[in-house]
Amino acid sequence: MSEGVRDAVVLATPADLSSRVAGVPLLLRTILVLQRSGIERVHVPGSVEVPADPRIRVAITHETSPAGAHLVVGSGAVVDQTLVRAASIACDGVCWEYEGARIERRPGAPSPRTTAPPAGTLLPVSTPRGIVEHALLRGLENPHDGYLDGAINRRLSRPLTRLLLRTPLTPNHVTVIGVLLGIAGGVLLGAATTAGVLAGVAALLVSGVLDCCDGEIARIKFTESRIGHLLDITGDTLVHAALLAGIATQLARTGAWPGTATLALLAIGVAGSFAAITWSEQSEARRRLVAGAWENRIIDGVLSPLTTRDWYVFPVAFALAGRLDALLPAAAWGAQVFWVAVVMLVRRVLRRRE
Repeated sequence: MSEGVRDAVVLATPADLSSRVAGVPLLLRTILVLQRSGIERVHVPGSVEVPADPRIRVAITHETSPAGAHLVVGSGAVVDQTLVRAASIACDGVCWEYEGARIERRPGAPSPRTTAPPAGTLLPVSTPRGIVEHALLRGLENPHDGYLDGAINRRLSRPLTRLLLRTPLTPNHVTVIGVLLGIAGGVLLGAATTAGVLAGVAALLVSGVLDCCDGEIARIKFTESRIGHLLDITGDTLVHAALLAGIATQLARTGAWPGTATLALLAIGVAGSFAAITWSEQSEARRRLVAGAWENRIIDGVLSPLTTRDWYVFPVAFALAGRLDALLPAAAWGAQVFWVAVVMLVRRVLRRRE
């Protein structure tokens, strides 16, 4: 397998400035996709001016054919990172085309034969908007998704995200709406009526879907931000706390109140878990530098999903077992084990880098 190329030529036309994909001008989107795929220099031949945008960090030139291996993206082509990376590391030259949309790797030996791409998104910008957005969203999976997100929430979030893309709502707006619904749902679990509890469950389900939508909107529009990431983590923590508060209220109503000591221990566990998982997320890039670390597999594959909506399976399991009274004590002690385990594993893997 060859090394990935560092240069790309974009054969842009004025139409690529006016054409928009998920609200982003096509030329700007193509440059940002190339940038996130490891391309360092983007060449836009001709008189088309690249729009000024603070997200562009690659060097922009008007060179027609750079020396050495490089990619060529045809005009009017919608591409994604999976496609660009596959073309970048191809052993020989490639020439992939679909309904007039084209991406090539030059030079190549032997001369490349035009074929359909083996992976990723390659569509002409004239493709109906819904089809383009659906294809792009399928390629923008979140590696931190829990099992419930992959099995249920993503299936519901993608069509909803396509609707939200047609509104002025930003990812942070969607996050706040989802968090407020989640908090209301958690609190309603303590309602005295069955209707109230069912409304709480419904609100939590919608909140879980919106929790996927905000990230999908951010990734497809290239509007991810550190503030948005912290807002997402904080919101998840607040929803989890509201869920526990609703369960505690329900237990108090039935005479199974867990007691002040258990609630205090739970509060410490929630705070500690929030701090630990935030540290883990912020140190992820450094952790990844330790190749093959078993600690990373446990952190990302086992512990991190417990901070997503996957956690909700525990109240269901305790309820089915008829031991809802044991849920909060178990959660209180489990949270202590969780944050201590995360801290120990993160410290261990970071020390291996030193």
